[in-house]
Amino acid sequence: MYFDDLINEKLSRLSKNKTTRDIAKLHNTSSAKIKAQLKRGKKVEREHGGTISKAKDTALDHLVEDPKYYTKLKKAKL
Repeated sequence: MYFDDLINEKLSRLSKNKTTRDIAKLHNTSSAKIKAQLKRGKKVEREHGGTISKAKDTALDHLVEDPKYYTKLKKAKL
């Protein structure tokens, strides 16, 4: 198994059964902000290949860890 696969396997447990509303509550932010991040995140994650569903799941996992993940990623130009 590749390192990225291991990381994704660990991360996939973070957002299991969580909605954007749940993630917003977790970080004390608005659902609209999480939805905006998710929209960015799906685009970014699709660049890695895979299905739209997998891209969404990966993006949600990142947002559980950090609600500004994709804004920070853009700022870092990654």
